[in-house]
Amino acid sequence: MPGRDGGPGRTNTLTLKLDGDKLTGKVSTPGRDGQARETEIADAKLKGAEISFTVTREFNGNKMVFKYNGKVTASTIKGKIESERDGQPQSRDWEAKREAVKK
Repeated sequence: MPGRDGGPGRTNTLTLKLDGDKLTGKVSTPGRDGQARETEIADAKLKGAEISFTVTREFNGNKMVFKYNGKVTASTIKGKIESERDGQPQSRDWEAKREAVKK
């Protein structure tokens, strides 16, 4: 994910599971203390090549909802993340690249 305000990018891990038509998963992000933080996705939908889900995180006692939308190809998902900060809508690009499943 590109960094904020031109800062360095961050690598997050998105794990998805499709069971029939039910999509579930989690996002793992690097924490400030070096420990990965995992957050379950919600409201996940996959219709054709279009994917959407939300991630709710808490920062300093404030909950923030991030709405992910994207288009799935054979090896990537590219789209936008929308959220609200200080009452203002925010939007930024995101891209996921497929990795082999580690067993």
